[in-house]
Amino acid sequence: MKEKIKGWLAGLVFRMIALLTLGQISPILSACVIIEQEGKFLLVDRTDDLGYTIPGGVVRYNETIEQGVLREVREETGYSVALTGFVGVYSALKRDPRFRAVSIAYTGTIVGGVEHGSTEGQPCWRVAEEIFGGMAFDCEHILKDYMSGRQCLS
Repeated sequence: MKEKIKGWLAGLVFRMIALLTLGQISPILSACVIIEQEGKFLLVDRTDDLGYTIPGGVVRYNETIEQGVLREVREETGYSVALTGFVGVYSALKRDPRFRAVSIAYTGTIVGGVEHGSTEGQPCWRVAEEIFGGMAFDCEHILKDYMSGRQCLS
């Protein structure tokens, strides 16, 4: 419930800033990492009931995109990862119902850490067919692009 309220408030504040600046505000920048092992994907089963997501999140002001996504994955899953590739840039206007966001998707591998959950949700390993139709935001689109080898430059 806390994450749901936090997301709703962030969206409200972002919309107010967009209104006050007459739309002259940049989208929120986020990033995610697709990690596949033995045919299963590392996902986060969100506590706000939006569904499964690919680990990642919002990049902070004082971080590079890569630093931000590595921090987010570690916070959400407990794993340290190495980035190994690029899946695409996702910038559809309604890709996140909470606020205007652009996401950069990478591929990666686990290099350390111990799995644990966070306030965002619980990490889990699922085959794609189990979770299609139950993913939050545009994560299903991102995962399907990865699986098909398509690089998205939205």
